[in-house]
Amino acid sequence: MIDDTKDTSTMEEGVNRVKFSEGNDGKGEDSDKTFSRRSFGLMKSQYQSVRHDISFKSKKFETKTLPMDVQRVYKKLKEDHGEEYALIWVFSMRTAVELHRGWHMPLLTSKILQQIKDKFKMRMTWNLGMVKLIFRVEDGEFELQRKIPFDYDSEYQDLFTKVATAFVNENIDIHQALIFQTEIKKGLHTAKSGRYIMRSYPGRLFIYPLQAASCALIFFDGGFSDAGVAAICGFTAGLIEW
Repeated sequence: MIDDTKDTSTMEEGVNRVKFSEGNDGKGEDSDKTFSRRSFGLMKSQYQSVRHDISFKSKKFETKTLPMDVQRVYKKLKEDHGEEYALIWVFSMRTAVELHRGWHMPLLTSKILQQIKDKFKMRMTWNLGMVKLIFRVEDGEFELQRKIPFDYDSEYQDLFTKVATAFVNENIDIHQALIFQTEIKKGLHTAKSGRYIMRSYPGRLFIYPLQAASCALIFFDGGFSDAGVAAICGFTAGLIEW
């Protein structure tokens, strides 16, 4: 027998309908509402996460955003070896450039490039100098050169290393890895403090004088007057670069 005298509360969300019976102690309605809110919140978060996951996986890296010389090499490699091979080479070069910009440690950058080369059987070599970087692919058929100044940005080191590690471990595919790199360059996955102070002006105008003054005191055994002159020079260099 079904007792029709008992009230029911109903929650509808899309096509989902859930009914809860009240308890005899009069507290059923409050508990039902609490459970309903939690259930709706869970369903909403699950739906959003699935939607975001599907949207992210469906994205493809836009090669038209690459420099013209990289596009020429990419098109040739794509014709000869397929899209994935060509994109992995692009990813390797971009990884080396940004890691070198962030920490200027050729041995560690070269180690990561070697992992990518061994994992995906890439026919590429590189020469990482203090400023000048040389990348060769297909036994030297193509060679690209870059001059990379030191940028004092250690957060890039961490983020680009994590993306490269995730790609080598096959946690993300090549399109996702390249998209992550692009978003990192835009500051979407970095702290706001680093984005507005370390990487953009006018915040950077305060970084150069501090670095110059510190170097004058620590490395050149200068006095406070030397630090002041160095700070002025650093500020002037920042204005010129801006």
